[in-house]
Amino acid sequence: MSHSPVPVVSPPQVPAAQTLACANCGTPLAGEYCNHCGQRHEPHVHTLGHFAAEAFESITHADSRLWRSLWLLLARPGFLTREFFAGHRAQYLPPFRLYLVLSVILVVLTSWAAGDDAPAAPDAPAAAPASPAGGIDKKWVVDIDGLNDFCAAFEGPDSGEGNVSGRQNVRRFCSRIRSEPGELAQAVVHSIPRAMFVFLPLIAALMKLMYWRPKRYYVEHLLFLVHNHAAVFLVYTLVALVSFVPVLGNITPLFFFGALAYLAWYIHRAMRTVYAQGGLLTFSKYFVLLWIYLVMAVCGFLTTMVLIAVWG
Repeated sequence: MSHSPVPVVSPPQVPAAQTLACANCGTPLAGEYCNHCGQRHEPHVHTLGHFAAEAFESITHADSRLWRSLWLLLARPGFLTREFFAGHRAQYLPPFRLYLVLSVILVVLTSWAAGDDAPAAPDAPAAAPASPAGGIDKKWVVDIDGLNDFCAAFEGPDSGEGNVSGRQNVRRFCSRIRSEPGELAQAVVHSIPRAMFVFLPLIAALMKLMYWRPKRYYVEHLLFLVHNHAAVFLVYTLVALVSFVPVLGNITPLFFFGALAYLAWYIHRAMRTVYAQGGLLTFSKYFVLLWIYLVMAVCGFLTTMVLIAVWG
């Protein structure tokens, strides 16, 4: 008995799955973000509604680590530094970016508060002639004892001896201090974040000597200072914002001194949190650090003032 051959039925052709590729670098995608360049996969057409939704997401969700970082920086001294070295970094803003953002915001606010960009009133009278103090708002004028005597020593005719160029620089410095103290003071205030960015590595080196046992890396002290200075910028940004509120303008000095007291406690608490040493030992190092900071801040301020007055 013969059997007819059973027909072979081939399985239906299933189309091969297409692998999505990153539009930026062409790397095959395994998720919403490219694992090579980090760009987000967004295949849909960019409509106005999409851009609005993306902007709203950036403010409320995608950049929530900025707001989280600001709150923890303000309310929990030393926490961000400890988290960074524990490897918990993705949910917080990087230390140097946080420092730069806050320093820029503070400079903008101080410029605004000083009226750098404020237009003159249409009916405002012409500026009065410069007074002996320079005709500048008294809040910017700093009376330095002995400055006139110091400048008078360089105002005579050159005798041909010594460094003539150096004498001219000193004269230029004295002339600018006397003629435009307000503009010079504002320029110094604007330069403080940049000047401290230069002095931070020096202070970190001194802190390495203070914390030589147990051994710690230099970058630990540097990032500790970066976070603490970012906290200082944040606190005084809040004080500057308070000064813009008309109802609270008269009590701004109270906020200022309150901020000083808070920062004095903040730095001590941050040292306890990050370095985990006893209270008495931490307080002694805190006291030494304040003196180091004070000396270097004064040196940095005077150096910045001289450089701006002579070459600014």
